[in-house]
Amino acid sequence: MGKNVEKTEDYAERTDKAIQDTQNAVAEGNLAAALDQLFLLEKNSRNAGDFKSTTRLAQHIVRLSLDSKNIKQVSDSLMLITKRRGQEKKVINAAVQVAMEALPGIENVDEKLELIKTLRSIAEGKIFLELERASLTKLLAQITESRGNIKEAASILQEIQVETLSTMETKDKVAYILEQMRLTIDSNDFVRTQILSKKINTKVLLDDGMQELKIRFYRLMVVLHTHEKEYIEIARSYQSIYNTPIADNAESLTQYMKLAIIYGILSPHSNDQHDLINRFFQDKNIRDLPRYKNLLKLFLTLEIISWPTLEAEYGETFRADAPEFASDPSLVTNLRLRVIQHNIRVISGYYERITSERFAQLLDLPLKDAELQLSDLVSEKKLYAKIDRPKGLIFFSSPKDPNDVLNDWSSNVKELLSLIEKSCHLIHREMIVNSTK
Repeated sequence: MGKNVEKTEDYAERTDKAIQDTQNAVAEGNLAAALDQLFLLEKNSRNAGDFKSTTRLAQHIVRLSLDSKNIKQVSDSLMLITKRRGQEKKVINAAVQVAMEALPGIENVDEKLELIKTLRSIAEGKIFLELERASLTKLLAQITESRGNIKEAASILQEIQVETLSTMETKDKVAYILEQMRLTIDSNDFVRTQILSKKINTKVLLDDGMQELKIRFYRLMVVLHTHEKEYIEIARSYQSIYNTPIADNAESLTQYMKLAIIYGILSPHSNDQHDLINRFFQDKNIRDLPRYKNLLKLFLTLEIISWPTLEAEYGETFRADAPEFASDPSLVTNLRLRVIQHNIRVISGYYERITSERFAQLLDLPLKDAELQLSDLVSEKKLYAKIDRPKGLIFFSSPKDPNDVLNDWSSNVKELLSLIEKSCHLIHREMIVNSTK
């Protein structure tokens, strides 16, 4: 595009007459002659700086080309308009808008794809057409997906770095990225999905009017984290959906709470995991789910959990509320592992040392498996323990640092001296009291 040209002549009347004349010419079948006349007048009005008339002429050229049902003619007309020397941005924008408005009415998919390709090539590299290019790319991806080429559709949609578009609204950016995430998940490209998810600032999802997008985002994150078997992240995603103030029925919110609790319990023990299940235990809506409240209480209380009893009481509940329990045996295995780890933490809290046989008996496991589970927790630095196999003992008390021992001894001596001083004072007082009698 050239520099702004000062308007030197008004082509409004000639434009009105040309539009009327060319419509009559096209009706008689003289499309080529009509377009030649319009292009000549468009050149003159552009050179004269009458861009209002130029815009009208460009729009009329595109409409006449569309009416001819010849997509090649439409593409040629668009390219001629946009490649003109010194063409104004608003003229190009107007011509592109007319073509885009006609896209839904084109039934032939191949012709629609050809026009989309032309429009995308025109919009490429032009900031003032970045929204149009993003919209066209999304439409192209939808058509490609409808033909069964999901991977290609995902690749096409990822061409747009939507976060860099300065003229797009934040809400539209989030919706666009969510569509990119959906396609990458459908094409099993979970690495790309993880990268795309980082582009969305979760704080933005807390704004008014973003609730539906927030729910869509966290549902997609559930799929991603399920593939990665990141149970604590699955629980957090369900928790975020549960905490979204949407006009949803209570039954759906209850289901999200159940799923958050289930995956919270399946998560490895940590401060975050303990905080999450404790929040649900204190939630006012938990009273409507007495079974889940009792389940949370089991894992929050420092008492041994019986796996056979837990499986008998909650097995059907888990399979009903989380159908993946029936199809994925690893979830049941993982739940039992969490019960074992909980019991080990309980034992380490009550015992400084315990025999290996009694330890295995409390865990309801063979001795070899009990030692293996304990070793895993020690390796992960979740607790301290040492096994003395010749003596058949397990020690849970960690050796103290020499400085800690010295500090404890100093503190004990200080406390002892304080008690002696106090005792001497009391004895002295009693002696004085008795001597005055």
